[in-house]
Amino acid sequence: MAGRQVFKSLQGREADPQARGTAPQPSPVTAPVVVPLRVTERRAALLAMGEHPMFAALAHDQLRRLLSAGRTEQLVAGQVLYSRGEASARFFLVLEGQVNLSLHSRDGGEKIIDIQGPGQVFAEAVAFMARPVYQMTATAATAARVLGIPNPDYVETLLGNPKACRQVLQHLSSRLHLRIREIEGITLESATSRVARLLDGRMPAEATDTARIRLTETRQELASYLAMKPETLSRALRVLADNGAVVVQGRTIDVVSRVRLRSHLDDAANFWADS
Repeated sequence: MAGRQVFKSLQGREADPQARGTAPQPSPVTAPVVVPLRVTERRAALLAMGEHPMFAALAHDQLRRLLSAGRTEQLVAGQVLYSRGEASARFFLVLEGQVNLSLHSRDGGEKIIDIQGPGQVFAEAVAFMARPVYQMTATAATAARVLGIPNPDYVETLLGNPKACRQVLQHLSSRLHLRIREIEGITLESATSRVARLLDGRMPAEATDTARIRLTETRQELASYLAMKPETLSRALRVLADNGAVVVQGRTIDVVSRVRLRSHLDDAANFWADS
């Protein structure tokens, strides 16, 4: 079938007691390179901060102070920014590239929990712990630049801004709700439904029935994130292609019918009622 033919183109480090001795951690190729934020990047970094819920309610001078207190780290693909169980001194805003957050089994198997791209923040919840410890390992999937914001500076800034505190609580609550929804999907949804939901969620906000989605992840990374094998991901995408919901060309996926895409959700009836 045409769908099948098109689809063929898709091919201070303080140990956490709970993490100690449970899994081998990947080793960085080299230490992350701390580089100064270029003058031309400061405005873009400030804009990215201002658009994220962790910073949006802060005053401009507060953003500038946090930016000055932060540091930019340059990573190469495959490089570890931090490992699970390490003491956390800062959280991060992605300026360029992609960073994967993952857990590792005793035999070295990797489970990608989250995939972060430009404008996204990670390890932010850890900043509020009494003894901040990273809960996952962060690895650069591509060449990447991240801005590290010191936890104490950020928390101190929040203390004088109730509006910002409320917005951060809303953000963290939304992240918790998303995690619960992901657990539900992994345990209760079929593979095709999981893939359909991910693609539907990545359609631009202004999209109606069609959209072009460019994946930054490899097939292996995406399969790990969705808690399935790469061949299972391939079969799920083939089902969507054969149904006329999508056309797959490498990492580019054209959603040609959002209605057909959503029809593959296991809870399609409830989804449409809630939309």
